[in-house]
Amino acid sequence: MWRKDCWLLEVIIVFVFFSQIVSGNERQVRQPRFSGLFYPSRAEELRQMVNSFLDKASPAKVEGQLSGIIVPHAGYIYSGATAGLAYSLLRGRKIGTVILLGQSHRARFTGAIIDDRDAWKTPLGSIKLDKELFSRLYKKSCFHVNRFWMDEEHSLEVQVPFLQVVAETSKIFPILVGDAEADNIKKIAAELNEVIGNRQDTIIVISTDMSHYHPLEVATKIDWVCLRLLENRDIKGLREQLEKRQVELCGEAAVLTLLSLLSSRENWNMQVLGYSTSAQASGDKSRVVGYGALAVTVESKKKSGGEAMLNEQQRKKLLQLARETILCHLRGEKLPSVETDDARLKEKRGVFVTLKKNDNLRGCIGLIIPVTPLMEAVQKMAIESATGDPRFPPVTISEMKEIKIEISVLTVPRRVNSAEDIVLGRDGVIVKRGFRQGVFLPQVAEETGWNKEQFLSNLCAHKAGLPARAWEEKETELYTFQAEVFSE
Repeated sequence: MWRKDCWLLEVIIVFVFFSQIVSGNERQVRQPRFSGLFYPSRAEELRQMVNSFLDKASPAKVEGQLSGIIVPHAGYIYSGATAGLAYSLLRGRKIGTVILLGQSHRARFTGAIIDDRDAWKTPLGSIKLDKELFSRLYKKSCFHVNRFWMDEEHSLEVQVPFLQVVAETSKIFPILVGDAEADNIKKIAAELNEVIGNRQDTIIVISTDMSHYHPLEVATKIDWVCLRLLENRDIKGLREQLEKRQVELCGEAAVLTLLSLLSSRENWNMQVLGYSTSAQASGDKSRVVGYGALAVTVESKKKSGGEAMLNEQQRKKLLQLARETILCHLRGEKLPSVETDDARLKEKRGVFVTLKKNDNLRGCIGLIIPVTPLMEAVQKMAIESATGDPRFPPVTISEMKEIKIEISVLTVPRRVNSAEDIVLGRDGVIVKRGFRQGVFLPQVAEETGWNKEQFLSNLCAHKAGLPARAWEEKETELYTFQAEVFSE
């Protein structure tokens, strides 16, 4: 009898143990809360509806690098078509992580709520959360976990099915803000910027509807004022109009967080993709809700002053010179002439020539200080990049058909007081102490996804042979320059 009781007790213990594991695993996946309310609960119907919105959207042509979208979050029958205009831009893009940024409709709090679970689930299946991003943001003062308020919010969940269709291999990272006060927004944006920096594999999705419950004519007028403020990058004007309630965004804290993030970059733009109201689905024009879709783009490869240093013809001439020079050098033939009547190509400029083979670095050498006319500098650096980069064996003639040439024409470096004066993606940086010196081109930040701390620490340690944190010390000199980058 004792043996049977022990056996039964062991079975019960094992059952309870595995039940706890299963329930524990379930607790690590957020279950859908608004399925069947804001969007269909049947997977086949949901996928078909999302695809219909995307298929009917004519993808807009956007200038620059797409870094985010602003989309509505109402029931799909009301705002799905408008959201599809923005999500159609994500089709076919390689996206590592999508940051979902929204504002709580039910609670007001300082800082931002993030999620410590492993995945979110919808009728289309589960999508993973970016745990590495969580571990880094959770260490910051503004970010905390509150599953209750996260789960009570619909504005983030309704975006997930769209992402599961257009970016099914990506991860997501939901962030919920609750207070639109300027100081709160500034702190959240600063800490978020420290972590995500210029990560090229990240897209930000801002979830917000526009005006609520005005007659159609009034709503349309209000909302287009708001859209024009966004297109004109008038952050101050938008905040003033929001405070006066002259324009409305139910996700204003999320939108203002995005604008605060963008304010550290010079060449960002917003483009309206489409606008609609609930009247188009309901037929009721007396009390409507407005929905806007916008694309957020960043163009970081322009000269800081906004005016290009070289025109298209001059760029082509330099690229052709670089290729012909390398081929002639490898064949032992006379090098192409660098004589020119073009005053711009005679200017003394710093320049880097970069060689890439199958998108991998194959050589990169340059001059920082403008001591040589541009044509001559390009020719010299083309030869050095092909045969003199100590990290690689010399390029062979047979490789040249697989090699892509990129040229970076530099502005004159200038001394800056501290790292606060450096804008990632815009500025190349020279670090110097004594006889030790290192340089990173502006595009290094974009290609690596490093934040400013990582960028400068790697520059010191791996380029200048200095301690990683040397950039923080007064004895270390920091210089910035901009680059106009173009390639074959």
